[in-house]
Amino acid sequence: MNNVERAPEGEKAPLLSIIVPVYKVENYLPKCIDSILAQTFTDFELILVEDGSPDDCPALCDAAAEKDARVRIIHQKNGGLSAARNAGLDAARGAWIGFVDSDDYIAPEMYEVLYQAVQSTGADLALCDYAEVDEAGTPCPQMHVSLSGGELTGQELLKRASGLMVQLAWNKLYRRAIFTQLRYPEGKLNEDLFLIPEVCLQIQKAVVVPKALYYYVQRGGSIMSGNKTLRHFDAAEAAQRYWDCLVKNAAYDALANAAQYVMGCVSRIYRQLSPALRKAPRSREMLRMQFEVVDRTRRYCAVPGGLWLQSWLLWHFPQIYSWLRDMKG
Repeated sequence: MNNVERAPEGEKAPLLSIIVPVYKVENYLPKCIDSILAQTFTDFELILVEDGSPDDCPALCDAAAEKDARVRIIHQKNGGLSAARNAGLDAARGAWIGFVDSDDYIAPEMYEVLYQAVQSTGADLALCDYAEVDEAGTPCPQMHVSLSGGELTGQELLKRASGLMVQLAWNKLYRRAIFTQLRYPEGKLNEDLFLIPEVCLQIQKAVVVPKALYYYVQRGGSIMSGNKTLRHFDAAEAAQRYWDCLVKNAAYDALANAAQYVMGCVSRIYRQLSPALRKAPRSREMLRMQFEVVDRTRRYCAVPGGLWLQSWLLWHFPQIYSWLRDMKG
């Protein structure tokens, strides 16, 4: 059972709830917390979900709560990132929701800028750009495609959800009502991509702030940077579900990009697996799945011939495909 530090009875609810899952990040957590408490937008509660961390994180969380009344703590058994975010959502009191990963940090004006954006446009969600930095704060090469600023409908945002800037949970400000019936899938990697299509379907309007206000720290020991296992095919499963969502919502003009994204996910993960794992049933299933997605896409829109051929080769002759990709570099 969660051990939640409750807010005082009768206290006015904050406008914003910022949810931070915490697990094995004792070297990063202080900077993360400090960046949130330094926000120019001050009407918030910071919910630190301490997810059974075996290091000094529980004490760091408790110390933060002692220093600032806006900090609330949830101590719970380890359940993973999705379970921690869900616990934070269950406890949140704000009309707006934000997420920050505990090994990252944010610009002082992030939530003020995002809140002004939703207030001025009537949007249900605001998203900003982000900067990829190393552990020392030095900028890393940007690996994502940025969106230009402006307003988008939920359907338009859905069509762009193969891009990282849309997928990620933590570069956004959400109207709390979006999560009334939504929670992150527990036990899955790439939980952001599993949920973002459903988020898009819940909103009327989104607004893009084309400024990097979030600092995404690239570190060697993070969940997504280690050796690839069969679990990493969760990314491909999420991508397939995204493709299915586009079909169900007749967003056919985005299907070719989504199919290429599915195929790319499977290819990238497969080529980073050990030879033994490449022979596993799930690997074979993912190879078949990506081809079915690419092939079925031709029912709805034009698909580049090169994509179909690569997808077919990956399914039937994955070793040859991998060799050709390695040769190409």
